[in-house]
Amino acid sequence: MKAIFRCDATSDIGFGHLSRCIALAEAFRLCAVGSIFAGLFDPGARDQIAAAGFDRIDLAAPVNSGTEMGDDNGSFVVIDSYRVNETYLAGLKAGGHATVVIDDFKALSAYPCDVVLNFTWEAQALGYPEGPLLLLGPEYFPARRRLVELRPDSMARDRRGPIRNLLIAIGGSDPKRIAERLIRILRERNADMCLWVVAADDADLGSGLADFAPGSRVLPRQPDLSEQLVWADACITGGGLIKYESAFMGVPAAAISQNEGQAGESRALSGAGLVFDLGLADERSDEELASALDRFFANRVLRHGLAGRMQEAFPPDPSAHAARAIVEAVRR
Repeated sequence: MKAIFRCDATSDIGFGHLSRCIALAEAFRLCAVGSIFAGLFDPGARDQIAAAGFDRIDLAAPVNSGTEMGDDNGSFVVIDSYRVNETYLAGLKAGGHATVVIDDFKALSAYPCDVVLNFTWEAQALGYPEGPLLLLGPEYFPARRRLVELRPDSMARDRRGPIRNLLIAIGGSDPKRIAERLIRILRERNADMCLWVVAADDADLGSGLADFAPGSRVLPRQPDLSEQLVWADACITGGGLIKYESAFMGVPAAAISQNEGQAGESRALSGAGLVFDLGLADERSDEELASALDRFFANRVLRHGLAGRMQEAFPPDPSAHAARAIVEAVRR
């Protein structure tokens, strides 16, 4: 049996879809299921797929554009894209493909597929229609293997003291230049911290780190953030996948969202005690953002509470839990 992952990853689309698909593909290996990736990928995405040890099919256009992979007997399809609609899913099902949809917001009125995986905090409250197997909530979070392996080390870290090591990881792309803005704000009031800033390979942020503690540096886009999260006393993330990775690793995180969808999800995670919500980037002045960061940095009780809640919210290996459930469902 083989899984065909249909997702795309470019600077315009983002890289969160690919990252969580790779995490699930790694977990499928534990079930003796192989995987291949088919999609529109930029060079950095191709490197990530190769580094994880998977083959790929390069397609000329994104999901649901009429350019799709061919039939492959004995396979099932895993789709992760906001371009998916009911017609697209119905067409795959009519072609005899067992189909898994990785979803976030329940944007569709119907899900003609075999499995829906939505690991977000509010997934169970979204009211999915009956039919497919529903894998809902953080117990099915697709964590990369290295995150799973290093989680005990990260959970064992004592992060109750002052923040000395701060990780800034906005996401696979940062079109609003949030990282640059954060560096400017932090330089004026938190220059004693050591900053690791994960950014696109061409991001010119290094000169802004000269005034911070020794060891501060810009890191290129990473295959995963496992070692960086173990290192960090706290993290500032965008509103996407990394806030879940931080929570899984028990790292107190403040999330600044790039769009309304992320903002709503960050509010939900904040209400659950899993993240400190900095709000929507476009709606926060530098002064407001600086004030919110001051509260996050100064409140050790808050950060310790976040770390404790994070440990309770996720099982030790949620991606393996999801993979086993999917394989059982598509084999029926």
